[in-house]
This record gives sequence, C-alpha cells and structure tokens, in this order.
Amino acid sequence: MITARKHPLLNRVIYLTLVKLPLMTSFHRVYLRQAAPAPGPDSPPIIMFGNHSAWWDAHLAMVLNEECWHTDGYVMVEDTQLSRYQFFRWCGAFSVNRRDPRSAVESINYAVQRLTEGARRSLLIFPQGEIRANDVRPLVFYQGAGRIASKVASATGACALYPLALRYEFIGEQKPDAFISVGPPIVVRRDDPAWSRDASGLPDARLITQRMQQVLTEELDRLRDDVIAYRLSLFTPLVNGMWSINRIWDAVRRLEQIKRVGEDDRPTR
Repeated sequence: MITARKHPLLNRVIYLTLVKLPLMTSFHRVYLRQAAPAPGPDSPPIIMFGNHSAWWDAHLAMVLNEECWHTDGYVMVEDTQLSRYQFFRWCGAFSVNRRDPRSAVESINYAVQRLTEGARRSLLIFPQGEIRANDVRPLVFYQGAGRIASKVASATGACALYPLALRYEFIGEQKPDAFISVGPPIVVRRDDPAWSRDASGLPDARLITQRMQQVLTEELDRLRDDVIAYRLSLFTPLVNGMWSINRIWDAVRRLEQIKRVGEDDRPTR
C-alpha cells in the first residue's frame, strides 16, 4: 500500500491552491449545515463518511475540516488514483486496494494506527467505493469503515462517525452551489452493550456498517428535500465563489443586485 506523508505546510499549500481556489472558481457558493457541534478537543477519534457522487466530494470534506473542524485529517484513496497523484500523500492520503483482501486489511490496520496514535485525528472515507449518482438507493457500503470504527473503539474506548451528505445543484446562478450537511455522529463505544460483538469480541462491524448506511441515507434525503425546496436559510455559506456574469454586469452599472433564489425561502421569478 501507499502510506501517507503528512506535512502541515504542504497540506496548507495544496488546500489553498488545489482545493479552495478551484471551489471558488467553479461554484457560486459552498453551503454548510451541521446537526451537532463540531468535534471538540476531547472528541474521540473521528471518521467522516460521505456519499460519493462527484469528483468534488473530497474537496468539500477538506474545506469542512480546514475551515471549521481543524482536525489532523487523513483520507483513504483508491490505489490507482493515489499512485497517479501522490502529492496528496502530503495531505494525509493513503491507499486502499479493495481488489486484494490482504492489501485491504493492511489499509484498515494502517487507518486504525493513524487514528489512535495522535490527538484530534480524523479519517475521511467514501464507503461506497465508487462514484454513484446522488439519488441512487439503497446505499451499499463496503465494511472497511465499520471495521476501522470497531477496532478504534476497542483500542481507545470510543469512535465518532460523522455522516457527510453532499449535493450539487444549480440554483438561480451561472455556477452551481455545493452543499455539505453533517448529521449527528454515531458513537461506537467499547463497553456499550447496544453494540453486539463479533467472534473476536469487538463491536460488530456489520451492524456498524448497516447503521452508517441508514443515517447517511436519512441525511441525504433530508438534504435533497431542503435543497429542492430552496430552504437555503438552513445553511451557512462556507466558501463564496465568483459572481455570475449578470451580477458583475449589474455591479458595473451600479444597479441593485437581484434577489438570490432562496433568500426568503421562496423561489423568485
């Protein structure tokens, strides 16, 4: 497997130049909604798991972490991708080869090691394993994230899994809007009797995976309903992108800007 080579300075440079700047030039806005407070300094190790519907998904997760959560983040990436773009190792990327069971186990153990050896560690994972259309149901996950959570909880006492629902829509502007909706975390605790045990005595990874599928489906459906109803007041702008051509033209002519769709939770015409 390809291991991470996390470097704080290079991580910041890559974030600003290859993540935030492209988001600013490609989207009208990036919006955020969080159903629970951001992880605090006493949070157990964190796993962020999201749907994988677009090339931009990891960018959105990174902007959430860099702008709001400020954890020491790592991300699991397909080996074929990371072998091409190895500079992402400086941002905490490491590889997984799901086609090789032995290699996949190595990646799971590496993820557990990264999450348990330092403070405020987080892992981003897309357990669908491939890009799927946003509204495809049911969600089907690989069990790797569940296994990682089970092992981390057994090693440290607890693991917090945060569902990230991600969506992209054109809403009245030249460029699309991107949405991040963070649901309440699933907290897997070592001594919690609510989690049944596998043959090794660890919290059952299959049940954890099923719970992950359920809560992310619910968060995705909630996000879809709010976005298509233009309930944008439920979200906070996280990144503001470039203006549409009509807004630039109106500003040059010193005209009052037209109201944005969703400003009062009602569509404008």
